[in-house]
Amino acid sequence: MRKNRFRGLAVILLVTLLSGAALTACAYIAPYGYTRPDYILAKTTNRLALNSGPGTKKYFKELGTYGSAGEYAKILAKAWDPNNGIWWLKVEYPVGSGFVGWTGEKRFDASTFSRDDVPTEYWYPY
Repeated sequence: MRKNRFRGLAVILLVTLLSGAALTACAYIAPYGYTRPDYILAKTTNRLALNSGPGTKKYFKELGTYGSAGEYAKILAKAWDPNNGIWWLKVEYPVGSGFVGWTGEKRFDASTFSRDDVPTEYWYPY
């Protein structure tokens, strides 16, 4: 029975890929009873230099530098930048403003949030 189930999943995956339909997969499986938050508040260690995407000005527009160390910002997502080998965080700053930009993970106190709880966005081909 197990082999048939996996064969059926393989056929569905192949048909989906060949038809050009979008394939969505969830790489994170939460423990029973746990729900991932929509956002995370984290404490800044520096001013937030925000860009329009998860990368340097070579690839994305600079939006400006905001705030100061010791403030809190809403972290909405993370993305790995293979060009620089760092995690970028999508943040809303100031909290509640709706203004969103990307900044390097180093600008946050790692003890105030868990990177594993932040949803991942994929911007670069792997």
